[in-house]
Amino acid sequence: MRAFTLAVVASLASLAFAGDPVQPGKVVTWTGWFSNLDCAASRAKAGIFTETNPDCSEQSIRKGQPPVFISEQAKAIFLVKDYPTVIDDLGYHLEIQARVSEDSKSVTIVSLKRLEYQGVACSRRRPAVKK
Repeated sequence: MRAFTLAVVASLASLAFAGDPVQPGKVVTWTGWFSNLDCAASRAKAGIFTETNPDCSEQSIRKGQPPVFISEQAKAIFLVKDYPTVIDDLGYHLEIQARVSEDSKSVTIVSLKRLEYQGVACSRRRPAVKK
């Protein structure tokens, strides 16, 4: 499992900065969601940078999966460093201010604002399809 996680982290290097590179130490403001590495990485490989199932993410993080932030602006995922209350913010669409480390493809949260609770995506009703 550890080898798999390391392989996923290594593959993130190619996915993490699809947009413009960020200056080291610069604080950025992004919107997005917290998730766990495995779920977010598999979606990122498919080009999907949206919310994930917060219940599944919570279980995975509690079992040792690293937490990540899914950035809408960067169209990328970043490991979350030194933010102990990630689990409390799962399921929320967030606005963060964070320091980005290009070397480790990670963010250190400076401030966070909850925008909207979105919950489990699979439990939401889908819009009606017009025929």
